[in-house]
Amino acid sequence: MDRPMKTVSRRRVLAATAGASAAFSAGGGAKARPAPAVPSTDRKPNIIWIVCHDIHAPLLGCYGNRLAATPTIDALAREGIRFENAYATAPVCSPSRFSLVTGLYPQSCGPAENMRAVARVAGQFQNLPEQMREAGYYCTNNVFTDYNCDLDPKAVWDECSLTAHWRKRPEGKPFFAVYNYLITHESHLFETGATMTDPARVSIPPYLPDTPDIRDSMARNIDMVNRQDRAVAHILDELHQDDLVQDTIVMFFADHGGVQPRTKRYCYEGGLHVPLIVRFPEKYRHLAHREAGRPSPDLVSLVDMAPTTLLLAGAAIPPHMQGQPFLGRRIGASRDHVFSGRNRMDERLDLMRTVRNRRYRYIRNYMPHRIYGQHNAYEWKGRGYQSWEEEWLAGRLNATQAAFWQAKPGEELYDIEADPHQISNLVDDPAHQGVLRDLRGVLDAQMIAIHDNAFIAEGLPQQGYQESRQPGAYPLPALMALGAKVIQRRAENLPAFRTYLQDKNEVLRYWAATGILAVQTPLDARTTHDVAMAFGKETSPVIRAVQGEILLNLSLIHI
Repeated sequence: MDRPMKTVSRRRVLAATAGASAAFSAGGGAKARPAPAVPSTDRKPNIIWIVCHDIHAPLLGCYGNRLAATPTIDALAREGIRFENAYATAPVCSPSRFSLVTGLYPQSCGPAENMRAVARVAGQFQNLPEQMREAGYYCTNNVFTDYNCDLDPKAVWDECSLTAHWRKRPEGKPFFAVYNYLITHESHLFETGATMTDPARVSIPPYLPDTPDIRDSMARNIDMVNRQDRAVAHILDELHQDDLVQDTIVMFFADHGGVQPRTKRYCYEGGLHVPLIVRFPEKYRHLAHREAGRPSPDLVSLVDMAPTTLLLAGAAIPPHMQGQPFLGRRIGASRDHVFSGRNRMDERLDLMRTVRNRRYRYIRNYMPHRIYGQHNAYEWKGRGYQSWEEEWLAGRLNATQAAFWQAKPGEELYDIEADPHQISNLVDDPAHQGVLRDLRGVLDAQMIAIHDNAFIAEGLPQQGYQESRQPGAYPLPALMALGAKVIQRRAENLPAFRTYLQDKNEVLRYWAATGILAVQTPLDARTTHDVAMAFGKETSPVIRAVQGEILLNLSLIHI
């Protein structure tokens, strides 16, 4: 169990799941719920997670897509509970999967909030599979991990492999089995050839141009979801074969939202809203606190999955876990808000934080000088992005479609009921100032509560759960006040930024420079002088890069 982990490549996993697919084709505010009467059973439930990549909930038939052919998943929803408002903690896989295995927000444990990073948690926090094993479960993961941290999958799971299965468990042991599928992964959009779904029948959201490549992308995405349904059927068939249906809780969900342009990697509904369906056998139905076959409007975050699974297993929830259980013997009040955010996505840096209540989504863009449409080499393999950019360069986009290619507002507020595609920003609407103030405050409180590592650039010594919590290392309230000025992009804030240009704290220096960069108007002589002086003295290459960009914009240094 402690032997070194063998690397399993993304290509190998993709090939395996594609082959499997081919074979198949052949938060608070409400009253806490009281504990219900418990049927007599001494056996712990088996628990299965079926985890998919890149599915925006409305892609599935049971969530309203009339073009989808997902009979197995739809039946699972009829037999179980379909959560209408489940959300990822980040709009991309590895930070989100960090939440699933640790029960921590990736934003609280830098660099976990960055795509393809290695946060330090091993030996500091006990993770979900370790806790489940201590509770007497046989724990398997088949096979994808991508946890964005230093956990060794071979050490924390009883088996983590392409052949991991509950059938290998010791006799009499309950199991926790996780199945990960890449059938719906973004990479399949890069493929060519005819689609089963008719591209002429798909609906194009108003923020995208109507082009053949975008229609192909959306049709191909539905095909992927339909193939995933057959894979789910295979797992459920094996449960029937082993006569385990009445002993097993099945949880189906995605690690984050969809893969169409402006979904994955972005803090809109398309990137964060995930399907979540949970089916209980009769003997464990009291743990659901909800009626089978009826959708639940409760807000759920994927950071809740780890503590919920532990509670279902009758195991202790470690105090470090930041999620809240929504299923189990005794659960608290349902959430009023869910939180998410993004930092670096592959080679492109952009910092956003967002909160959603039942009706509204608020987004704060801490780098408003960066356009949404920053080139990302992997993302741009998608022909939908290529087509969208071609339309932009040709001048054929309307104002709504062109917004992706322009500088962002510092804040965004959307009424999801009235504006499901999030195209009408209500930040300046007088009728919504109360909602705006409320969600600003809620987001601020969340960032303080989890000690959000948002402002710590990769490479700075304060990065990390323990490091950022050392006294004086990371003055979060001061940084949030500085960040509030950054998003305004006003020249009147330049004196405040100059104050920190040569501060002893690296994080304050970084954001002082970022604030000046974000203004992007002709700088006064004092600011220009202070940036040049700071650039000459700066020892951190991370900070020097931002200062250098300012000076390049002023043509004061040359490459």
